[in-house]
Amino acid sequence: MLDSWLTLWHWTHLFESLLVNGKICHAFTFQKERLDLWIEHENETYQLAWQPFQNQFSFYMPANTSLPRKKVNLFAREFAHPITIINISQHSHFPIVRFELDEGQEFLFDFRHPHGNVYFRKNGLLSNQFLKSVVWRPVEECWLNSMELKSAVLSNELSPHPQSLKFHLIEPRLFDNPDWLLNSPSRRLPEIASPGEPKHTKVEGHAGADDNSNIAEIVRSILHLSRQHKPVTSQDSVEKRAHTVLKRWQRKAEKQKAELADNDWQTIQHQADGLAIAIASRLKPEKPETLTLRAEFSPTGAEMVVPLNPQFSLQQNLERLYQSVRKTKLRTSDHAARLAQTETDIGKLEDLIEAGVEDLLRKFLEEQGERFSQEAGVAAVHLPYRTFTSPSGLAILVGRNARDNDTLSFKISSKLDWWFHARGVTGSHVILQTGKLEPQHRDLMMAAQLAARFSDAKHSGVVAVSYCQRKYISKPRGSAPGAVRVLREEVLTVEPYRLEGD
Repeated sequence: MLDSWLTLWHWTHLFESLLVNGKICHAFTFQKERLDLWIEHENETYQLAWQPFQNQFSFYMPANTSLPRKKVNLFAREFAHPITIINISQHSHFPIVRFELDEGQEFLFDFRHPHGNVYFRKNGLLSNQFLKSVVWRPVEECWLNSMELKSAVLSNELSPHPQSLKFHLIEPRLFDNPDWLLNSPSRRLPEIASPGEPKHTKVEGHAGADDNSNIAEIVRSILHLSRQHKPVTSQDSVEKRAHTVLKRWQRKAEKQKAELADNDWQTIQHQADGLAIAIASRLKPEKPETLTLRAEFSPTGAEMVVPLNPQFSLQQNLERLYQSVRKTKLRTSDHAARLAQTETDIGKLEDLIEAGVEDLLRKFLEEQGERFSQEAGVAAVHLPYRTFTSPSGLAILVGRNARDNDTLSFKISSKLDWWFHARGVTGSHVILQTGKLEPQHRDLMMAAQLAARFSDAKHSGVVAVSYCQRKYISKPRGSAPGAVRVLREEVLTVEPYRLEGD
């Protein structure tokens, strides 16, 4: 009995310590019967994953750096904008954890059922639930905070509950000297990855009856210890990364050259011109699939064969050829521009490698979307966007660099959100998260002002900003990071947003 209640107390206290006053920004699923919440608090991002199988919680600190591509958003109506966590408590008689949210809303993590469930309530009334097959069983509204729960557990005032609960804390850091953990005899020791294995530390929520320590304190110790390390990125490692990137870009350039060679619009143009001459000269094809033009009728001055689609007339074939010419010219222009940009980047990178200035080399690579460790053995904690709040309380997300712009626009945002970008200049993608809500004009204006502020036109007095719903932009195949094709747009003319210090 005591193990299960102590486990719940540990984790309720942990959630209180780290998540209260944080904002739930995303609720989604990307694995069968698994609910994921993204929570932002004090410049940290946490990911809480719940699975009904064996009543399992997993808590990631910080969250993975990008959202899954094939995620399905949940509770879309409830999470039209980030919701603040006001309080976290535990039911006094049943294994139920409650996240109290603003606007009278609540998340209830119910472990009574063998597989559990998550419920969403508003003003005390059930509004939504994760698993539709597991019905909510009402309970008396009697909730305890972590300290009240601990007192009740240690005084043996709580009834035993039958469920076996599993909680996993996953901290993506590797410790060279974990000896400080060996002084906790009543706790299962973390599994420390050895060199070459996945670098994460996992603490399972299992405690003995005489263990009055706090998991939150262990978590904070983990974070404190890992942040004592100094950056270990040396000039050698930056230069090694640069050579790796250079080889990748060179392979990319070769592929782009091959694609450019495949787009031979001039041959199609000659075929179209030859067919036009044949139609004007009333020539007939010898076969339904081809028309052979003698040298005197050929636009090239040599005999040529024009392919035909027998399902269409000669005039229709001519129109289709001219349409193909236009499309191929457009693709050729796109491929040429991408190849030119890649070759420019290769030239800059080669110059920086030759110069050997680490700071400039690293800065250039980071601008191209490469990420470097900030701490020893630790992947950089990186959110692909900055967060602002519109006058109506909607979230506005601003991409940090070209690669993050792609992540924000095509992995994080939904098709019903609104996309903004300063016209004709380099800048951040900006997403106004509305879900199914209709944005107000003041929200659109603030998002447009942020798009102007985070662009090369930020010092201009007035900036034209394109905007549309996210479903009207697409990513051209093989295009550079941050490049999109806008299928439908409107324009707002705004002054750039002013931040503190501008």
